[in-house]
Amino acid sequence: MKETRIYRCDDTPEAIFTAVYDAGKSAYGHDHIRLEVNMPEAEQNYTLFSEYVDVVPDPDKMTKVLRTVRRQISQQAYEYIMVAAGSRQPDKADVIYHFIVYGFALGSKVTEALHIPCVQRIFEIYRKARNEAHYFLEFIRFEEISWQDHPVLYAVIEPENEVIDMVADHFTDRLNPEWFIVYDKSHGKAAFHNPGRRWYMRQLEQRERHVLDELEHSGGQEYADLWKAFFDSIAIKERENSGLQRTNLPLHYRKHMTEFH
Repeated sequence: MKETRIYRCDDTPEAIFTAVYDAGKSAYGHDHIRLEVNMPEAEQNYTLFSEYVDVVPDPDKMTKVLRTVRRQISQQAYEYIMVAAGSRQPDKADVIYHFIVYGFALGSKVTEALHIPCVQRIFEIYRKARNEAHYFLEFIRFEEISWQDHPVLYAVIEPENEVIDMVADHFTDRLNPEWFIVYDKSHGKAAFHNPGRRWYMRQLEQRERHVLDELEHSGGQEYADLWKAFFDSIAIKERENSGLQRTNLPLHYRKHMTEFH
């Protein structure tokens, strides 16, 4: 019986798509290949009668995989795998690999083939990330700060999945005349927007993260006080329902909301 070959990679898109490239080029047999991500919170177990391959990230290989997915499968498939790569799901690399394998066989129809386990799973991951992004679009709070002599709208989020691109796209359309920064504290990234332009995103260095941490709550206190006073004034104490409130507004999203400070 042919032993399973397991490709182990770091938890970065570059490493994951390099693993996809190496596994696909190996011609070892898709049924005998599994991809695993080295995630600190995930339990790493070694299995008997398996061959382990440590993947070295290669940006050129990642580019080839993504370009091929866009050309030979579809833009929607590309969006599925990119969202999955930024999720916190421990099985994401293996799901992405087998989804792409089916994509080469089925073409653009692969995203509709929910009877296939890996397609169903990647759709679940994608939907969960989209739902989280939707929550942040509702609950994100901006405050005005001064940044390089410009008034800037600044917001902090701590998502489980990498949803900053969806959030930045949304607010670029709605706040196009404004300077704004959305800081993803969980993943150490920030989206920057200049008036009238598209936003751009950067992976931040530790020094830059420290600067943005210091900016939080550095300005707009008068506005914050007014915001909290408004919520206090409309609240009806006798009709408070903390259970329903937690359902509609989970505790996870309150950390950076002005009215809960």
